[in-house]
Amino acid sequence: MMKQQPRFEARWFYNLSLERLVPDDHLLRLIANAVDFAFIRPLCRPFYSHTGRPSVDPVVLFKMLLIGYLYGITSERRLARELSLNLAYRWFLGYDFDQPTPDHSVLSKARARFGPEVFESFFHRSIVLCREAGLLEEGPVYVDSTLIQASASADLMVPREDRAQPPLSIEEYVRRLYTENDPGSEDEEPPPPSDTGPSVRGRKRGEKVLPQPNRVLESKTDPEATLVNRPDFGRHLAYKAHVAVAGKRGQVITAAVATTGIEADEHLLAEVLWQHRRLSGLKLGDVVADAKYGTSFNFLYLGRLGLRAFIPLTRFGVMRKDIWGREHFRWLPEEDVYLCPAGEKLRRHAQVRGTQRVQYRAPRGSCAACRFRDLCAPSGGERTIHRSWGQEHVERTEALLAGPLGKQRLVQRKVYAEGAFGLAKELHGLRRTRFRGRRRVQIQLWLTAAAMNIKRAARQIASKGRPVAPALLAVVLTSLLRWLDSAAFQRPLNA
Repeated sequence: MMKQQPRFEARWFYNLSLERLVPDDHLLRLIANAVDFAFIRPLCRPFYSHTGRPSVDPVVLFKMLLIGYLYGITSERRLARELSLNLAYRWFLGYDFDQPTPDHSVLSKARARFGPEVFESFFHRSIVLCREAGLLEEGPVYVDSTLIQASASADLMVPREDRAQPPLSIEEYVRRLYTENDPGSEDEEPPPPSDTGPSVRGRKRGEKVLPQPNRVLESKTDPEATLVNRPDFGRHLAYKAHVAVAGKRGQVITAAVATTGIEADEHLLAEVLWQHRRLSGLKLGDVVADAKYGTSFNFLYLGRLGLRAFIPLTRFGVMRKDIWGREHFRWLPEEDVYLCPAGEKLRRHAQVRGTQRVQYRAPRGSCAACRFRDLCAPSGGERTIHRSWGQEHVERTEALLAGPLGKQRLVQRKVYAEGAFGLAKELHGLRRTRFRGRRRVQIQLWLTAAAMNIKRAARQIASKGRPVAPALLAVVLTSLLRWLDSAAFQRPLNA
């Protein structure tokens, strides 16, 4: 028989309780059982006055932010509406049915008041929680980066000189400099203004120089965002997130650094590893990354620290497969030369500081009549070989990557590091920046990583059956005492 739902009619009284309506296996209840958010108040206390009207509890502010990042609510206005409507959100914040939830404006005011240090401490606390849950242990560290689309349009970029015009032109400044100051000699004349500004590197096509767009253009809405054009990313203004992932099955984000979109990945390896060491408190183990980090500087840096690097070597230029590579040449360390298959010695020729390599070149004219010319130097010019400054560390890394452990580490990097980025973008709103400016994007990155760490730690603690958190136990005891003191249990003494 088909049932027809009667029309909704509001009642005067309801026998409801937020405590009963939130399921035991709800994510927010798991987090409430696992995390004592009281540590937030000492962090925020220096930013509040001892007088004036009472503010919104800073614990409530961070819980609001945590809800937004856990459920991918990127709009703070929408978040404020959802907090008022969702019963689980109200329970998590501690607001009953008849209490108005905070306005969205308190979140923007809190970001401006607290500064980055408080948010970094919140991220650090999430790492500590993962260590207490047994997710964090010494082992390999996986480093990677991803692009985040900026909340600004690439079509609204303007020349940089239009954004900041000096109060005076060069000619006017020079004229006033010599007229308003006492000249040393009447015969001296002001030098003509130079019309040659700072050089802009670009690539030449005929006589025309094409400068890099980020050197001459910037966004009107977000000047710190940079233009990035990648086949899989498109042409967008972007920032870049550099993270370190560690722990069991790479479940813990231990470092998160936000930079501009054009920042080279290899320059951030040392910074990310230092942040990992500082925030997690763990010793560095194996370092695993992709070929973007495989530079001579990074191999030297890791080698001097005594760390094993599972990083493919960065290849410069076009690698031809139809001519012999370095493996056909014999290295003679006592003479600092390479010996070619024809018996000629390639001696040190130049230092390539840009790529931190040494160039070795064959004697002039020796390759033109060589019997191996077609296989070694088809053009007939002198054959050159490049050797990294840290070649011994490079060779050690290549030997590690050739083994089963090296192949396993590279597969794990794809699963752990790239998997963390996939979850952050699909579920936690990291595909696009919520704010403008690198400082605010850094806060967004910390909060996203903290939300992911807290979610994993809470589920791990729930699966292990950790005792109820002290804060929740106090709430339960208080409710029980109030229930015992209710009118239902007040009996006359002579009854």
